[in-house]
Amino acid sequence: MDNHLQLTETPAADAAGAPEAAAPEAAVAAAAVKRQNAEEKTGFWRDQWKRAYKYRKLLWFILPAALFTLIFSYVPMFGVLFAFKGEDFNLYTSSGGVIGALFEGSWTFENFGKIFSNPDVGNAIANTLIINVIRLALCFPLSILIAVMLSELKQQWLAKVILIIITIPNFLSWAIVIGIWAGFFSSDFGILGRITGNLMTDPNWFKPLVVFLSAWKGAGWGCILFYSAIMSIDKTYYESATLEGANKLQKMWYLTLPSIMPTIALMLVLNISGMMAVGFEQVWTMMNLSAELQNTQMTLDTYLYNISIVNADDIPFATALGVANGLIGLFLMLVGNAITTKTLKRGLW
Repeated sequence: MDNHLQLTETPAADAAGAPEAAAPEAAVAAAAVKRQNAEEKTGFWRDQWKRAYKYRKLLWFILPAALFTLIFSYVPMFGVLFAFKGEDFNLYTSSGGVIGALFEGSWTFENFGKIFSNPDVGNAIANTLIINVIRLALCFPLSILIAVMLSELKQQWLAKVILIIITIPNFLSWAIVIGIWAGFFSSDFGILGRITGNLMTDPNWFKPLVVFLSAWKGAGWGCILFYSAIMSIDKTYYESATLEGANKLQKMWYLTLPSIMPTIALMLVLNISGMMAVGFEQVWTMMNLSAELQNTQMTLDTYLYNISIVNADDIPFATALGVANGLIGLFLMLVGNAITTKTLKRGLW
């Protein structure tokens, strides 16, 4: 009977003592995990220091680029503070220069409110968006189409020659390009101008010509990346598709385009993020052909240049507009990445 009681009481005693025995073991295990994480963290930084010391001679090559980025990209960011200065701020009458001007005048958010109440800003933003939407809808697919067409040529040496020829305009400055086309459209001695008139100075043709010249100059350069992506596709895929009876159009739609979809998604996000910038050199050079174009076809790039450099009458407002433009560009990049991730299943991250 005593033995029976002893045997039946033992499991109860073990069950009662189990938590007390498990508590120290859990504490020891938690301490071991914490110590292991600390060692891994310390080991990570130790490894990074050893790697930097090992390749210390290569760091001298990085130092000039790091200094250049610091001086010309990060130090000027202090100028963002000018966007929060009031009407009593004047950069050119400050006795302390640019640094001293930061400590003069009142602080306010009124410059950002002017963006929504200034009709010239609204006109510039509208012109910018119209040009970029048309350019995104026409020029971006054109680069992909050219790359696909070149990849379908049997003689690839011919495709490379054509690619070089259509890329040459990209290496010409906008002043030369616009000068050439202005000569073509000249009503006095231009070949096209005698038929159509001088379209380069017509406000109704300004936006279409901006898109056309962008395509003429940059379509060849834009298709290089897509052409390279197509050339990197494994040729055995096309051989298998041929054995299955696929024609050229089917291979292009079901094999070529899906294979270069990551490249298309990347370039699409970059194009969407740049929707608030048309290209200063092109638009400014075309606007100088006519005074009427300067009054009606101002884009955001040229408007910022006009109020900050040419007239320089309201530096705080110009800075606020530049800050807002950068924030809109960041927002567009996030939206573009979300769109491509949702539709194309590809994105920047």
